[in-house]
Amino acid sequence: MVAYGGDFGDIPNLDAFCMNGIVRSDREITPKYQEVKKVYAPIYMNYSDGHLKVTNHNHHTGTENYKFMWFVQENGRQTSSGELYMPLINPGETAEIMLPRFKFDKEKDVRLIIKVLLKTSTLWADRGYEVAYEQFALSDNILSVTKENKVRDSKGESVMRLFKEIKFQAFRAPTDNDKGFGNWLAKDWKNSSLDKPVVTVKQSEQRTGDISVEIVNCRYKSGNIDVMTEKKFNKDGSVDLKQSYTLNGDLPELPRLGISFTIDGGYDNLSWYGRGPWESYPDRKSSAMIGRWSSKVADQYTHYPRPQDSGNHEDVSDVILRNKKGEGIRISAIDSPFSFSALYYSVDDLYNTTHDCDLKQRDETILSIDAAVLGLGNSSCGPGVLKKYSIDKKKVHTLHIRINKIK
Repeated sequence: MVAYGGDFGDIPNLDAFCMNGIVRSDREITPKYQEVKKVYAPIYMNYSDGHLKVTNHNHHTGTENYKFMWFVQENGRQTSSGELYMPLINPGETAEIMLPRFKFDKEKDVRLIIKVLLKTSTLWADRGYEVAYEQFALSDNILSVTKENKVRDSKGESVMRLFKEIKFQAFRAPTDNDKGFGNWLAKDWKNSSLDKPVVTVKQSEQRTGDISVEIVNCRYKSGNIDVMTEKKFNKDGSVDLKQSYTLNGDLPELPRLGISFTIDGGYDNLSWYGRGPWESYPDRKSSAMIGRWSSKVADQYTHYPRPQDSGNHEDVSDVILRNKKGEGIRISAIDSPFSFSALYYSVDDLYNTTHDCDLKQRDETILSIDAAVLGLGNSSCGPGVLKKYSIDKKKVHTLHIRINKIK
């Protein structure tokens, strides 16, 4: 157990404010460490029209001990790679070089990755250590992954039977920043009962043989949200689900807009196309590259000493969960990428538990698919979430996905 303010009978205290570093007390690193490493990297790179501009932000060291490598990926698969010749760049200076003419399929999502590695070992890192990296889109077509026929669909079987529960969600377990002194978001959410909406069905109808529509109103102490869900049941057993969110009244800053799927235990093999491998949020994602990633669901939650929202992934077009037999569920974006997390904990589990050691892992997987997610900000000890990373309450947000059962 990692204890914090108040656990020792100490009054007054600063609660979990003593744990705001990027390295844990046991020296384990967290996703925010990876973001800081990326942002603080001493080599800046920009790509435009076949040219790479490199700036050396070191104060006293040139680039003589750096090796520049390039990699091209199409829909997450590496198709080519090589080493760049880079002239010596002295501290504070910039150089620009012409890159090779890359051959790739423009119909796919094509990403160029440049990595800066140490040529020889130093006192602080071994040879091959990654000093900096950057990813650029050669063909920004992230939805093309959903058209690949890499998984075998289970024809004629409704995938909806695999879900124990499907529900709209606008609440997240507050992060340390959400509880910080910047905007007091967690307090606003509690005062609005954002975790306990009063749900009323306004309309439910079967429009045709394969399309159903339901409109529910989720009412909070201040404001409400109309949620319109349209399901189209396709002949191959897949389901196209479209959910729209209309925000009304004096709602607080919203943490998310999306759907929570509860899935029976056993679906613990996870794969996705989007940002990874670690968690990312709208204002903390520059270190997470777009690609095809895989993980165990058990490894998705970041065990912060005080339980909170975790495991979110941004700019995702495809998510697959499988059991040991290879059977599973595939959720693909139709119109635009979404955010997702796959955890063994519900929002309420995280919200109602004060210490990580007391968290009880569920047998079910809680799969969250979100049309919009609030950024993290820096309210633990600084400003809150910038407006450009918040959820626009004046617009109608839409989530449009296809759900397949695979085997």
